[in-house]
Amino acid sequence: MEPISQGPVLSDGLFQQITDFLFQETGITINKNKKYLVEYRLQKYVGPGKEFSSFNELFKALKEDRGGALKTLLINSLTTNYTFFFREPVHFRFLAYYLKTYGKTQNYIRLWSAGCSSGEEAYSMAITCVEQGFTSQTRDIRILASDISQKVLRVAESGVYHYSAIRGELDDAYLRRYFSFNPRVKDFTIKEPVKSLVTFRTLNLMEPFPFTKQFDVIFLRNVLIYFNTSEKEQILAKIWDVLKTPGYLILGLSESLVGVKHPFTTLSNSIYRKDGR
Repeated sequence: MEPISQGPVLSDGLFQQITDFLFQETGITINKNKKYLVEYRLQKYVGPGKEFSSFNELFKALKEDRGGALKTLLINSLTTNYTFFFREPVHFRFLAYYLKTYGKTQNYIRLWSAGCSSGEEAYSMAITCVEQGFTSQTRDIRILASDISQKVLRVAESGVYHYSAIRGELDDAYLRRYFSFNPRVKDFTIKEPVKSLVTFRTLNLMEPFPFTKQFDVIFLRNVLIYFNTSEKEQILAKIWDVLKTPGYLILGLSESLVGVKHPFTTLSNSIYRKDGR
């Protein structure tokens, strides 16, 4: 009996070459135990009747790609995006506290959702701002939402979410106040003035930051896990430079900077403060 074909197989050597390429282009590290994930996510492009007959052919085309389309496809396929509205609510309570306590004394307010994925975090930040009376009509306030994946940024910028994706701490009052519901397709669309607060941009954290103003609060949650210790330290040093004094950096609740050199003062709930040196 002929063995059942399982489709193209990604060799250990080629897996290493692909992950090395991703690291060189983005600084993102994929651990060896994630080989199955890389193979699974790239199989949609590799195999009989697909664009590439083998993983070797895909990688050869990737190295020869001058326009960048294949590189973008690789980044979109291999970067993990998992988020929902008001994930880890303590961080949005802290943002509300910051705005209430310090917001009115600031000449301008800039917030950053770094690694914003499909936009739920950034819009949760925007809803928090509006709830505290901070809108683009009343204050000089902007939220930058950035990600390396153009695919998720397109979703985020649309501000449209199927009802099945509405999870987390988003209660009915917020849904009625800040979303429009289309019963025909069962989609929720972000309303103004929430959407007007957020600007979406492609940004690689390992590249120079193009900012002219400093940030009050930066959400960098569940992003540093993709980088090694040296890269984490580089990113944190750049974050320090673009924060106000005092300013706040927020990581994911399960993250730790143990063993990572950084200049921040550690507060509770994975919140870090920039104090004057």
